[in-house]
Amino acid sequence: MTQCGFIKAWVGACQADKSTCEHKDVKCSSCGLPATHECHETGSFICGAPLCSDCEHVVFYDGTNGGVGFNERLFSTGHVKKSEQKHKPWYMRETKYPA
Repeated sequence: MTQCGFIKAWVGACQADKSTCEHKDVKCSSCGLPATHECHETGSFICGAPLCSDCEHVVFYDGTNGGVGFNERLFSTGHVKKSEQKHKPWYMRETKYPA
């Protein structure tokens, strides 16, 4: 038996048999390739969108995930290829401290 291995956000790898698993035909919500995991970004909720290993949640101009939750103004524009990301996450930004 070969395990599915699809990574469920905040849960872990799916242990079901690959040939009969519910994840076997799931496509990436960004590019349409076979999905390998769910988006783990959080806000009020977990995003949970299916993604391939080359795509990720859009990073907002302020370095956050845009807030996944109730307020529509805070929703990000979705998911993109990692190579097409326009902004850096907050933890990768250069921080300037006052002298």
